[in-house]
Amino acid sequence: MKKVQLASQFPNIYRFITESYIIRKLQKSTIRLLNQPKIKKTIKVLSIIVVIFTVIILIFGISVAGVSFYRNYRNYAQISAQRENLQSQINFWQSIADKYDGYKDAYFRIALLEYQLSDFQKAKDANGKALVLDPNFDDAKKLEAILDKK
Repeated sequence: MKKVQLASQFPNIYRFITESYIIRKLQKSTIRLLNQPKIKKTIKVLSIIVVIFTVIILIFGISVAGVSFYRNYRNYAQISAQRENLQSQINFWQSIADKYDGYKDAYFRIALLEYQLSDFQKAKDANGKALVLDPNFDDAKKLEAILDKK
């Protein structure tokens, strides 16, 4: 049997198409596409929509942050007012304790108020003074047990 060689389907002409040629062709076609009126309008409309959407998101984010900031500020103001009130009560009871040296209830009140302010060392000190004045003071013993856990 004879082998028959098939003719090549591709021509033997070698041509190189450079990348720069392809890029120039693409740029020209893109420029032509962008110069068409309908595409220009579409791009403008899409740009406007994106800008509006971005502005809406920013306004919403700023509003949410503002509301959150206001709530946190209001909570801070309430906590500060409560701390000032507790501190003024401590000052009142301290003046009573200074005036009446053996008044165990004044020291116990100071201990309770310091505990509410989370100043446990001062609360232990004041409660200890109340227990020195009256070792059988049941409320002071209960507070001492709570303070020992802290």
